Amino acid sequence: MRRFLSFVLLLGCQACSWMPFGDKDDVVAQVNKKQLFASDVAALIPAGLSREDSLTMLRQYINSWALNLLMVEKAQKELPKEQRDVSQALEEYRRSLLVFRYEKSYLETRIDTLVSQAELKRFYDDNQSLFILAEPLVKARYLKMGLNAPYLEMARSLYRSQSMENVFQLEQLAKDVAEKYETYNDNWISALSLAQDLPVTTEELIRAIGKGYLECTDNFSIYFVAMLETAFPGNPAPIEYKESAIRNIIIAKRKQKFLKDLEQEVLKEAWTTNQLKVYIDDNE
Repeated sequence: MRRFLSFVLLLGCQACSWMPFGDKDDVVAQVNKKQLFASDVAALIPAGLSREDSLTMLRQYINSWALNLLMVEKAQKELPKEQRDVSQALEEYRRSLLVFRYEKSYLETRIDTLVSQAELKRFYDDNQSLFILAEPLVKARYLKMGLNAPYLEMARSLYRSQSMENVFQLEQLAKDVAEKYETYNDNWISALSLAQDLPVTTEELIRAIGKGYLECTDNFSIYFVAMLETAFPGNPAPIEYKESAIRNIIIAKRKQKFLKDLEQEVLKEAWTTNQLKVYIDDNE
């Protein structure tokens, strides 16, 4: 028997006012015998949309709804029988999803996500080969000023200083005349990241690390960079720079151990209660 596909949109009806349908029982679209009712889509249209926007959103939803049905039907017609049977795959997915949700709940109620500094350092010391740097890191002081800004010479004399008094003076000056002022005294930053704020290449910045400072200009501004500490490629990254990554690794290892212990506990309980029976002769 020949089958007909029908995709009927009742969007231009005379009775339409705000909604393009009059009653919740109106059929707004149909694919073969499957029907989409006004009650299925009414709640999807946010209040306050114009008629044009509402119709656009409704048509997009109907197209998505129809396409899903049509693709399923096409797959059912054209796939071989063995590929149309998805019951086993669905059951495996259902079981995997249940196990995943149980493990997630199990961990959330039991896992300790606090990592002490001693534990961080111990992991870092035992695994320094994981943290070898590919590019330099610096702790830096960065100042950007207009080429015609006042106090340029004062800024030049202060930006490399380690004196608390001079640093304070520089910060006060920066508040008044600097276009940008950043201090990375307590945080390591990669040379690549720092170079993105400067009119120089990463290679030029790396060459300046040996001097411990950099001054450069573009058409409008002058940049002062003091590199207060440096960590060089080929060496382990400072622990502070990798602290977040180390913490994540430690917690991930805890989770793995918890789940491994859970598996052993479940098996042991099944043996004890005779839920699990294995019929294997070890002597065969």
